[in-house]
Amino acid sequence: MLGMTQTWELDLDAMTPSLAVGGRYPMEAAAYLAGQLGIRSVVDVRVEDCDDEQVLRQHGITLLHLPTQDMCAIRLPLIHDGVAWVRARLARREKVLIHCEHGIGRSALLALCVLVEGGLSPLEALSLAKDRRGRVSPSPEQLSAFIAYTQALRASREVPWDVPGFDALAAIAYRHLRQD
Repeated sequence: MLGMTQTWELDLDAMTPSLAVGGRYPMEAAAYLAGQLGIRSVVDVRVEDCDDEQVLRQHGITLLHLPTQDMCAIRLPLIHDGVAWVRARLARREKVLIHCEHGIGRSALLALCVLVEGGLSPLEALSLAKDRRGRVSPSPEQLSAFIAYTQALRASREVPWDVPGFDALAAIAYRHLRQD
């Protein structure tokens, strides 16, 4: 409509051309997500709130809700479900947004697992996420869940990488705290 101004700003960053990570957004942004950004699928990992599925559906966006407490790890079965759901959509060339409240930990955890499932090593995935979205900083519990996910993946099939230790991941995740 003429005279209408956008009063919100989206808090999201592209990890790949088809996968974005971010924080919460107003439901008024659904049309922009679908129309301008081409996002067709959203994963909301917040337990404290949830996107309005009906509003998203009206804009051609499907929603997966994986409720998880802030600062906590997504439960491993839900990580596996979320990775499968996202990877299926990426395989159909859909754009996907994974978000939590601030786009720092819960959403980053799931995105890291998606990236590893897509072929990156765990350290490459975390480096990419940190480079693309500097505020990515999974909590120690979330990093431990990422390690558990990569261990399960490595046990289920042959991969060309070793599972990194907590300290190697923390050095990347918390590099913004270093004082050089």
